Amino acid sequence: MITLPFHTNRYFILRHGHSTANEKGLIVSSPEHGIGNWGLSETGKEEVTRSMTRAADEGLFNPMIKPVVVCSPFLRALETASIAAKILKAERFPDSNLRERFFGEFDLKESALYEKGWTQDETNPDHTEFGVESVNAVAARMVEVIKRTGQRYNEKDIILVTHGDPGQILQCVFDGIDPAKHRSIEPLQTAELRAIPSR
Repeated sequence: MITLPFHTNRYFILRHGHSTANEKGLIVSSPEHGIGNWGLSETGKEEVTRSMTRAADEGLFNPMIKPVVVCSPFLRALETASIAAKILKAERFPDSNLRERFFGEFDLKESALYEKGWTQDETNPDHTEFGVESVNAVAARMVEVIKRTGQRYNEKDIILVTHGDPGQILQCVFDGIDPAKHRSIEPLQTAELRAIPSR
């Protein structure tokens, strides 16, 4: 079981906003395709702005300490992080470990194919069927982000801008749930901000 390193920060997951890949119903999971292309749709920009403005207005973050925004290098996450950082007046930097889960041979194909990878996850979190990155590999790199930020910051509010599978897998680690069961928890919606642990 993957465990969390010691840290004193509060963590939040922010899934990127609705993207042009979402509009097309495509899986864009490789850095080759996701870093330079497939950014936010106009809907995505609007929903991120609403989400972060609401969080700020509700006083979700410590007003005495500026939050930190750490993001996936994929364009849709970078654009989400830029909006969030501007609204919150926060420091922002990328971390490649927050990138999308690679879906192998399904990259640039219809999003319905996600199910083929997910059906294998619960019984074997190490599976790499179809060239899909394993659940445990994703969990390990997401936990590395917690280690790095835990060493760099103390008692900060840290917003991790990432993608659906990586975010839900990390939530499982925080909540003490087997990451193989990441599809059993409430799915992260686009532009959704979620505190972790969630309970």
